[in-house]
Amino acid sequence: MTNYFAPAFQVRVNGSHLQADISMNIETITVISKPDTLDTFTFTLVNLLPTMRWTHTPDADLFREGSSVSIAMGYVDDLQEMIEGEITSITATFPADGVPTVEISGNTRLHRLHGSNNTRTFQHATDAHVVQQIAQANGLEAETDDTQTRYDYLIQANQSDLNFLKQRAARIHYEVLVQGKKLIFRKAQENQAKTYTLVWTGVQLAFATGPDTLPLKSFSSDLNLLAPVSNVQHRAYDAMSKKALVSNAGPSDQTTIMGGSQSASQLPQNAFQVPRNAVTVASPFASQAEGDQQTKAHLNHKAMQLLKGTAETIGIPDLRSGQVVQLAGLGPRFEGLYYIEQATHTIGPSGYSTSLNVKRNAI
Repeated sequence: MTNYFAPAFQVRVNGSHLQADISMNIETITVISKPDTLDTFTFTLVNLLPTMRWTHTPDADLFREGSSVSIAMGYVDDLQEMIEGEITSITATFPADGVPTVEISGNTRLHRLHGSNNTRTFQHATDAHVVQQIAQANGLEAETDDTQTRYDYLIQANQSDLNFLKQRAARIHYEVLVQGKKLIFRKAQENQAKTYTLVWTGVQLAFATGPDTLPLKSFSSDLNLLAPVSNVQHRAYDAMSKKALVSNAGPSDQTTIMGGSQSASQLPQNAFQVPRNAVTVASPFASQAEGDQQTKAHLNHKAMQLLKGTAETIGIPDLRSGQVVQLAGLGPRFEGLYYIEQATHTIGPSGYSTSLNVKRNAI
C-alpha cells in the first residue's frame, strides 16, 4: 500500500540521476500537463552563499539550456514517470534579503513545434498524414487515431506547426500532445472510464473505501448555461456541383453525457424553452463527410464548456490531463464524472499535492 506520508521525486538530466547532494538543494518541483499546450516542469534550487554552486561554479553547467530532463514523482515506494522534456528557461534570483535561487524550467518536445512559422501544402491527405509529416520534420514519432476524412488540399499558411495542428484538432474534437519523443494526435477522451473517485469531506471514508477512492480536499465549480448550444449548422458551397452543403448536429450527436441525466446540448431548451442554435459559414468544407465531422466536433466542444471546476487532492501521480475522475460528496448537481483538462503536481515544503482543472458536459 502506498505510503502517502513520504513524498519523493527523482530527476534525471541527460539520462543520469541527480546525486543526493544535488537533489537535496531542490526545494520545490512542479509538473503541469494539459493537452494542446506545452506541458511544463519547474524545479527551484537553493543557491546557498557563499559558494553559490548553481551560478558561480562548474556545477552550474549541469543544468544547461537544451538538456533533456525526466522527472518521476510520487512516494518512496511508488515513483512514476511524469514528464520527459528539455530545459527551455533558467531564472536566477539574487534577492536583497534571503537566499538566492535558480529556477530550472522546461517543456515536452512539443515546444519544437512552437517556434518558426511555416508555409506548406498537403494534398490528398488525412489529418493523420499531416501529423506524421510534421512529426518527422521535428524529429518525433507520430501516434494518431483514425481521422477518417481525406482532404484534396490543405495549406499551412505562415503558422507554427503547433498552432496549425491545434487548429486541425479543434475542427474534429481531437487533442495534441507529446509524450517523450512521440507526437500524439487523438480523439478527445471524455468518454473513457474513470481512474479515481475523489470524495469531499470524507477523508477517512475515502481511504477506507479502496485504493481507487481518495480524498477531495477542495472543489469550486462554475455551471454556465450560456456556453453550450442545442444545435449546430455549418454551411458551405460546393463549387463543382454548384450546390449548398449543409451539415447539422443536435443533442443526439453529443458523444457522451459522462453519467449525467441531462446533456449540455439539451439544457438550453429544458431551462429556457428556447433552443440555442449556432450557424456558421466561416469554416468552409469540401464534402458532406468533412462538414458532418466538423459540425459534431463544434457541438461537443461547446458542450464541454457547461461545467468547469478546480479541484485539489493529495498527491496522486496517476492523475494526468486527459483522464476522467469521479467527484463525490458534492450533491447531485455537481458530483459525477469530470474530464481532467489540466493536472498540476507539486512537491514542496508542504508535501505533495495535485490540483486539477476539470470540466463536464452534463448534469
